Amino acid sequence: DKISGTLSISNKAATCKSTVRGISGTTTKIVITQTLQKKNGSSWTKYGSWTKTFNSWYAIYSNSKESLSNGTYRVKTVAKVYKGSAYETVTAYSKTVSC
Repeated sequence: DKISGTLSISNKAATCKSTVRGISGTTTKIVITQTLQKKNGSSWTKYGSWTKTFNSWYAIYSNSKESLSNGTYRVKTVAKVYKGSAYETVTAYSKTVSC
């Protein structure tokens, strides 16, 4: 399974995009949880979170968050990739972006 996340910030507004590619004919469902995180010292705190189910082997999920405060952000993508009732969990982080 291939998973990626990207983050862009313009005028204090974040655009989060997650892409998950399973296996055509094998993957039956993808559940994506996308979290915008802000750096807080040496840790990361949740700034927004979204979840959506895709009944497909391929999924693209985009969300936006406005009125960001100054700081450094990233997008965490966690996907449950199903084959019937069984699934595996995959995780990806975007590059960091500051505003």
